[in-house]
Amino acid sequence: MLVSLIEKYGDLIQSWSISDFDQAGPNLRFRGQVTFFDHSVLFIRQVVLGEFTFKYAYHWQDGEGRLICRWDNSPHWPEIATYPHHKHVIVQKEIVVEESHGGDLDEVFEEIATIIRSQN
Repeated sequence: MLVSLIEKYGDLIQSWSISDFDQAGPNLRFRGQVTFFDHSVLFIRQVVLGEFTFKYAYHWQDGEGRLICRWDNSPHWPEIATYPHHKHVIVQKEIVVEESHGGDLDEVFEEIATIIRSQN
């Protein structure tokens, strides 16, 4: 899946790498990194355990290492309507937690692409 996203958004991507890939039956652990031409970096972490457990964190930061957005499904914001799925964004220099519609990496890439393209 990552390779197809790299191809789809290739005009925005400077480099990418996979740092960890381990699969045993239905279990999967994956870590990767995508650097965009604006020097922002998306760190990708996915864990699949059997048929029913999918954990993810997609952390996007600027070239200086400051958070832009992080999507994840850690179960620590039960008041969010899309619980456990949520994202952390910066609003007026404060981190705010918002609804997110799950761990769809294609949606994450589309959101990043929209923001990068609007800045150019």
